[in-house]
Amino acid sequence: MLTPEDLLGARILIVDDEPDIVEVLRFKLAAEGYRHIRSTSTSSEALGLYRECKPDLVFCDLRMPGMDGFQVIEALSAEEATGYLPLLVMTAADDPDSRLRAFGLGAKDFISKPLNFPEVVVRMRNLLQVRLLYNRLTESNTDLGHVTRRLEAVLDATGDAIAMYDNGERLVFANQPYRDVFDIDEFLNEPRTAQEVRSYIRDRFQEAEMFATSDAAVFSDPTAALEDVVELRGPERRLLYRVKAPVREGDDVLGQLVVYRDASKDAEIEEAKAEVLRLRAVLEEEITFDSIIGQSRAMREMFVLMLQAQDSDITVLIQGESGTGKELVARAVHYQSQRSRGPFVAVNAAAIPDTLIESELFGHERGAFTGATDKRAGRFEQADGGTIFLDEIGEMDVQLQTKLLRVLQEREISRVGGTATIPVDVRVIVATNQDLDAAVRAGTFREDLFYRIAAFPIPVPPLRERREDIPLLVEYFLTKFREQTGKPAQTVSPGALQRLLDHDWPGNVRELENAIQRAVLLEQSETVQAGSLPAAMLSDRPRVTAESVGAPMSVGEIVPLEELERRAVLAALQATDNNVTQTAQALGINRATLYRKLKRYGLADDDEE
Repeated sequence: MLTPEDLLGARILIVDDEPDIVEVLRFKLAAEGYRHIRSTSTSSEALGLYRECKPDLVFCDLRMPGMDGFQVIEALSAEEATGYLPLLVMTAADDPDSRLRAFGLGAKDFISKPLNFPEVVVRMRNLLQVRLLYNRLTESNTDLGHVTRRLEAVLDATGDAIAMYDNGERLVFANQPYRDVFDIDEFLNEPRTAQEVRSYIRDRFQEAEMFATSDAAVFSDPTAALEDVVELRGPERRLLYRVKAPVREGDDVLGQLVVYRDASKDAEIEEAKAEVLRLRAVLEEEITFDSIIGQSRAMREMFVLMLQAQDSDITVLIQGESGTGKELVARAVHYQSQRSRGPFVAVNAAAIPDTLIESELFGHERGAFTGATDKRAGRFEQADGGTIFLDEIGEMDVQLQTKLLRVLQEREISRVGGTATIPVDVRVIVATNQDLDAAVRAGTFREDLFYRIAAFPIPVPPLRERREDIPLLVEYFLTKFREQTGKPAQTVSPGALQRLLDHDWPGNVRELENAIQRAVLLEQSETVQAGSLPAAMLSDRPRVTAESVGAPMSVGEIVPLEELERRAVLAALQATDNNVTQTAQALGINRATLYRKLKRYGLADDDEE
């Protein structure tokens, strides 16, 4: 509310070519308590004086020499084009056309000469109240605009996509992340309803129909709330945690608030935490070449190459089939090198979609692509001061190969969507299970990149080429999984070990690890029998080699098959302490067949059937 002091503090300008009227009006207004009064008898000075004192009310005569009152009114109204200026016209002429013209130019009221001062005071007070209230409203709107912009900035900074609808289901607010997530900026240039927004964004969800149904159901009940997780379409397949809740003021519901939070970020954080814990465990473990199990000649040759590679930053190419342990070799080289205190960052190029691999490796700036709400450092930046391991490099797109080559040459990267170059101090180790020579000839792998990464190749032998290491690996995995599971398995039967030695191991050490893990879980005794191994190993035909049959020197030294079978059955019985079930499993036959063989070779008790 306005106080009398507010009115008396108003600024008043008098424009009249009659000095007597000006003086009397000034005197009367001062007597009423008005303190800020300016006046001029020259219409040409009116505009300059207005600009100087910025009055809240102007008295203006119509009939003046030179610039008349109409021109003064028009000029002052133009100066106050965006506001409300009370122009109180004084005139001795009672001409309706003049009044209409003055009103049309911006006059707010008329008063006739000679002036009736009580009437002047009342009309002036009424106009001043409107002017001062208008000023207050303008200031409040300005302050509200500042608050609104600050609130919008806060809501934008949350990273959540937020929108609000009124009770008529009209969209009244959508923050920038909401507009970005749904690419909806242009669509919101016009007022929109919840139904229109729903129709526009529904196809962006993986389950479009389910989204539309649940969204409509919530809006049908103003008091209803909803919490669920929805999935966006597209290469990123982002998960959004959706919350809808009524906005209340006391008991009244003002509308609906809708919030979408990127649950993928939470998942990434959890994955990052898990990775930190995993890396911490790796760092706490003494990682040396001794951690890689193997005493075969092929492995000893590999260890020599690893020792030579550890003392420099030369790019290493680790070549080997899937499951041979290429990442373990890369980690050992890193942790035995001068970069061991730096990070080791592993990236599987085959596991990341082509649309994301560039930003994964080099990072991206905010807004680089749809969904890039924050800038993010790539794996090369994360590996600064340490080693980056690029597994399955043969799967990398040719276009990205070009960018990788530049990074290897220049030792600097540029984030997706950015222009600045960022230097990186990184040792690069790559691995592949492909024939890169053939890929170069086929045109699927850049020749210049191949020569850059193949500076120091380290081949990792497949398990079938180092079978003498299998007993060592079996012992290691047996101990590992026994301690993890609490199962009784302590050793492997000769029959089971022979099965393991005879298998071709297309999956290499990883396949062996899985086989022993399965056997430990299935085996109920302290000795792992062949029957606990995967079926693929039980169906393998034994490898016939000079070592396996003893390489007899003459025909007379050959042992008949029947005798070999009898010896195998007897050995299995002894190994299992005459446990028929385990003996049958170890031999890979059923119990009925075993009983028949026991009878044939005179190994069965009389009471056995």
